[in-house]
Amino acid sequence: MPELRHLTKAPITEALFDIRVKARPGFEASNFDKLKSKLSDRFPDIKDMRGGKFTLQFQPKGDPISSMNDLGLQGYFFGSDAEKLIAQFRIDGFTLNKLKPYTDWDELLPIFIELWQDYLSIADPEAVTRQALRYINHIPIISDFVDFDEYLRAAPQIPPELPQLLAAFFSRVTIIDNERSLAANVVQAFEHKPGQSGITIILDIDAYKQVDLSHDDETLIDNFSQLREFKNMIFFNYLNEKTLGLFE
Repeated sequence: MPELRHLTKAPITEALFDIRVKARPGFEASNFDKLKSKLSDRFPDIKDMRGGKFTLQFQPKGDPISSMNDLGLQGYFFGSDAEKLIAQFRIDGFTLNKLKPYTDWDELLPIFIELWQDYLSIADPEAVTRQALRYINHIPIISDFVDFDEYLRAAPQIPPELPQLLAAFFSRVTIIDNERSLAANVVQAFEHKPGQSGITIILDIDAYKQVDLSHDDETLIDNFSQLREFKNMIFFNYLNEKTLGLFE
C-alpha cells in the first residue's frame, strides 16, 4: 500500500465542502440577499441560482407530453476569481468550491467554517442531513499509449485473449465504511483530446455521510475530518507509487 503523505504538487483541480439541510418552513432563497453587501468585496461575482423541474408524460396513444416547471430562485453563487472560490448559498444547503490551484486543508477549512456561519445566520435550518467532501483529480500522462496498471491500482481489466489497447474507460464504485457510517463514490476515467499528446486520468472521490444533526453540533467538524481521512485513504490506495511520484 502506498504511504499516505503530503504531495507538494497534488493533482487536485477542484475540492468541494458540501452540507445539505432540511430548511425551516417558509424559508426563501431571497433571504440570502442580506449577504450581498457583506460578501461582495470578497466575492464580487454574484449570480442567481434558479431551478426547474422537467416532466415527461407518456400517453397510451400519441407522442409524450413534456413540460417545464420553473421552481424560481433557489439561491446564489458568490464567486471570487482572485481566490478561485465559489460559495453556493441555497435553500437546501451550502457548498464551497475551491478551484485550481488547491492550497491546503488548514487554509480551506477556516474559510468554509466562516461562510457556513454566514449561511446559518440567514437560513437557520431545522437540521443538517448530509455532509460531503468531493475532490476531483486530473493526472496528466505524457504518453498516448499507457499500461494503466503502471499508474492505477484498480485499473480496468480486459480478458488477456482480447486486444489490450483502450480508447476510453469509465468506472464508478461506491465504497462503504460501516464502522464510521461513511461512504464514497469513486469514479475513474481518462480523457484523450484529439490533436493533443498524452492523456489525462481522472480520479473523482465524493466522500459523504448521511446525518441528522442540529446546525451547531460540534460533530459537524469531526465528520469532515473523518471524511478527509477516508478520502485520503482512497486516493493513495487507488494510485501506484509511480503516479504519486509525479506530484512530489
